[in-house]
Amino acid sequence: MDKQNQSDIAAFPELFDGLEQFIDEQASELKKAGAWLSASALGGGMLLYFVISKLA
Repeated sequence: MDKQNQSDIAAFPELFDGLEQFIDEQASELKKAGAWLSASALGGGMLLYFVISKLA
């Protein structure tokens, strides 16, 4: 009987069905969240700069 390495993915391929699609979807959502965060941080920073410059 062959001994299989416990880290061998080929031993249980059904556990990893759709894993690449899941990773791609998560990466896409992370990129969208990063874009929204950077856009809102830029807008908020500009607004804060405007308010501070009017007060000073």
